[in-house]
This record gives sequence, C-alpha cells and structure tokens, in this order.
Amino acid sequence: MKDRVKKSIILIAVGIVINVALAIIKMYVGLSSNSLCIMLDATNSFLDIITCIVTLAFFIALLVPRSDKAPYGYGRGEYLAGFIVSVVAVVVGGLFFIRSLNRMAMPEPVWFSWENCVLIISTLPVKLGVGLLYYFANRKIKSSAIKAIMLDSFLDIGVTTTSVVSFAVSSRVNYAVDAIFGIVVSVFIIVVAIKMVVDNVKAIVVGDGAQDERKVIASACEEHGVTVKKVVLHDYGFGTKVGDVFISCDGEDLPVVLHDEVAEACGADVTFIRVTDNDEQVENGTNDERTADKTDTVQD
Repeated sequence: MKDRVKKSIILIAVGIVINVALAIIKMYVGLSSNSLCIMLDATNSFLDIITCIVTLAFFIALLVPRSDKAPYGYGRGEYLAGFIVSVVAVVVGGLFFIRSLNRMAMPEPVWFSWENCVLIISTLPVKLGVGLLYYFANRKIKSSAIKAIMLDSFLDIGVTTTSVVSFAVSSRVNYAVDAIFGIVVSVFIIVVAIKMVVDNVKAIVVGDGAQDERKVIASACEEHGVTVKKVVLHDYGFGTKVGDVFISCDGEDLPVVLHDEVAEACGADVTFIRVTDNDEQVENGTNDERTADKTDTVQD
C-alpha cells in the first residue's frame, strides 16, 4: 500500500507544478485581454491546485501508521478532501456566475491578440498530457482521488476550449458574448461540483464507495449457488473495504473459499458468516479472529 501512496504523492506533486504554470498563463491572458471567461478558466486552474494540495495532504496522512483509534487507517479522508474541494468549487462557480450576469448587464471590451490566443491554445495539449498521465497511472494505483483529478483534467480541456472560442468571438461580435460564455462555464463547474459533493457525502455517510466490491461479492456467491442474507460492507477509503456477508449454504468450507476469492478479485476483507434458515449464526468464513465473537441477528 505504501508503494501506491508514494506513487500517488509523486503524481499529485507533478500535477501541482503543471497547474501552477497553467494558472499563471491563463490569468495573465485573462487580465491583459479583460476576458472574463479566460479569468474564470484561470480560477478553475487555481482551484485544481487547491484540489491537488488537499489530496496530497490526504495521501501523506495515509503514511501515518494505523493505531487503535484508527485500525483501518485514514483512508476515508479521501472523501472528506473531495467534499471540501467540491464545496469550494460550487462557491467559486457561483461567484463567477454572478459576475458574468453583471458583465452582461454592463458589457466591457475584450482585447484580442494572437499572442494571447496562442498562449491559451498551448495549454490544451499540456492538460491532455496530464489527464493521460493520471489515466494510465491510475490503472495500477486504483485511487478514487487520482481518478477524480484525472476526470477534472479532461473536463478542464472543455473549459479551456470554451474560453478560446469565447475569446475569439467576443472581440469580433459584441462584448456580451464573453459574459454568455462565462455563464455557461460557471453553470458547468457548479453542476459538476454539486455531483462531486453528493458522491462524497454518500461515500462518507451512506458508504456508497464500495459498490464495485458488492458486485464482486454477489457474483462470487451466485457462482457457488450461495444465498446472500445480508451484506454489511464499510468503505474506509483508498481500497480498504471491510465487512461481513451473512450467507445460507451447505458447504462448510464455502465461507473460506468465498473470502479468498473476493480478496483476490477486489482486495476487500470480507468475512462470510454461515447462518441457518432461522437466521442463527453457524460459523465465520475467514482466517482471522476479527469477527469470531459476532452474535448479530440477521434480517432479510
């Protein structure tokens, strides 16, 4: 796990350096051209820097040894970090939405130049390269935080492309075009950020972060003809999924077999517990003693 964390820290550090450079370029172009849409794009890049810093702090926390107070580590901080960043994104998007409305009511000139246009366009392949870097790296690391940054990188390409179009058109048509594009980009950022807020809240409160593992468990049980009575699965972040699955089956060795198959397939530490038709516990299907004294009553 530590190897995955260290690789993630290096990736995020690279992302911070690149985003700082992109944010400075975009803000320079936005201020020198008075383009609200490009300034919004620059602010979005600064927001990416904050995202990377918060995520970096989370990964550094993962290196802290587990203790009695945190037996499964601090992986859930991944969702807390995502929640904080997404809330900030909603606020920033809202502020720029209001500013875009004000500019529509009181238009201001946008000063176009080919030098600035080339500068903005040059950021597109850089952001694409960053997104691809995160994509291929995450195929091995498999972190929802890295995946979020990867998706954000690809979304930024759309935001920057919109900014370029706005920059080129607004200087030739009328000043309100820049405000219109600003509204479009603001709404886009707000919608994406709200979805991130909802997803992270679900992962923290409801535990929806273990949906893939639930599918693996269901598939394994179906393959062995096992009836699932109840699934209690907890997502502790960064690939740490722990829980119990209460099953009805005839084979005494099936719980251990299922435990090993699920662990190999998705890495989840799941204890399979045999129960009778009356929902009385028979035995545990794991090689450790973590749930040896469970006396839970199962409900359908």
